[in-house]
Amino acid sequence: MGTAPKSELMTVSETCLYLKITTRTLYRYIQNRQIPAFKLGKEWRFVRSDLEQWIRDRTRTALPS
Repeated sequence: MGTAPKSELMTVSETCLYLKITTRTLYRYIQNRQIPAFKLGKEWRFVRSDLEQWIRDRTRTALPS
C-alpha cells in the first residue's frame, strides 16, 4: 500500500485552511447543503477525499463545454 493520507477527517478550521475560505463562507455552504459535511457530536466534520471530489465536480461544472 501507499503512504497513509493526511488526516482524512477534518475540522472546520482545517477545512477553511484547506479550501482557503473564511469560516463564515464554510458555514454558509453547510447551511445551503453545498458541501459534503456531517456532525460528529456538536462539531462539523469533513472527509478530505469527499472535499477533493466536491472540488473536482465544481471545477467540471464551471468549465465551459
